[in-house]
Amino acid sequence: MKTFDKYLSRVENFLAGASLIGATALAVFAVLLRNITGDVLFWSEEAIIYLIICSTFFGAVVTLRHNEHVAVDIMPTLLKGKKKKFFVVLGGLMTLIYAGFIAYLSWALISEPFSRTTITPALKLPLWVVELSLAIGMTLFFIRAAEMLIRAVKTPPEALDKDVFAEESAAVGIDVKDVAIDDDPSTTPNNRTTGDDNLGDGDDTKEGDR
Repeated sequence: MKTFDKYLSRVENFLAGASLIGATALAVFAVLLRNITGDVLFWSEEAIIYLIICSTFFGAVVTLRHNEHVAVDIMPTLLKGKKKKFFVVLGGLMTLIYAGFIAYLSWALISEPFSRTTITPALKLPLWVVELSLAIGMTLFFIRAAEMLIRAVKTPPEALDKDVFAEESAAVGIDVKDVAIDDDPSTTPNNRTTGDDNLGDGDDTKEGDR
């Protein structure tokens, strides 16, 4: 499983990174070419849009791998042990079903006649070439979701009981000890006394009493 995860991660990183780098490089080149020589790449805008679309779908797989998609995880956060594992596995199963359904529709869309007959305005590419990024991206998403579901099933319930507060603190780059709440009131600055304090020794009389 580790070997499979390693090579799958490389494919995901390459596709997402290459698409984003390609879009950025093409945009910079088109701007420089227009400002220096006055020439305009009429097809650059369309190509950049398609590359960004590719990076979006491929990047979604990378985001899933790091478990950084938006999720409602109230129940798994409040529960522990087998109950928490149940909701984690259930969430993974729902993600797998969703990804599989969208991947199926994506490949079905490519097989439609209009995907082969429709041509893009600038690049003159068949529409199915553009739609291929969605199909490949969601297929990789499905494979990654299946890998994460298998991993969740094999993970012992005790391993899922992590300190959520510590994880959130690490995510924002702070030490959990720096924001920990001290329940001992005697250690708060307002309650600390030193030998120089003369409270209660009879000398702290008010001027009105003299």
